[in-house]
Amino acid sequence: PIAALLEAAGGLPENTGKIIGGGPMMGRALLSPDVPVTKGSSGVLILDKEESVRKPMRDCIRCAKCVGVCPMGLNPAFLMRDTLYKSWDTAEKGNVVDCIECGSCSFTCPANRPLLDYIRQAKKTVMGIQRTRKQ
Repeated sequence: PIAALLEAAGGLPENTGKIIGGGPMMGRALLSPDVPVTKGSSGVLILDKEESVRKPMRDCIRCAKCVGVCPMGLNPAFLMRDTLYKSWDTAEKGNVVDCIECGSCSFTCPANRPLLDYIRQAKKTVMGIQRTRKQ
């Protein structure tokens, strides 16, 4: 388990807020340090309580920083909007399934919008719709 790695590294700091499995951009928060280390494990990131709290989300200012950093050329702000309005056909036309979930959009957003969270939701839904269409 990851807990064994943490113990070997000196233990979990007292002010730990989150344990992230993977890197800072694409990693996911772990519910417990008892998650096993697997062949695909790439890293463990420990965030203190201050760093682990999300900043309040503000309105999109249409700066297009998320578009500029997207390696797939997507428009994350529009994909988040499509998710909020459950416009799955528009999200599909916006190529949401092409997202590689790198997290660059959320990281660069000055409005602290959780773009990747919404894109993951849209991607999952659109892929389900596509599978249903093929049957």
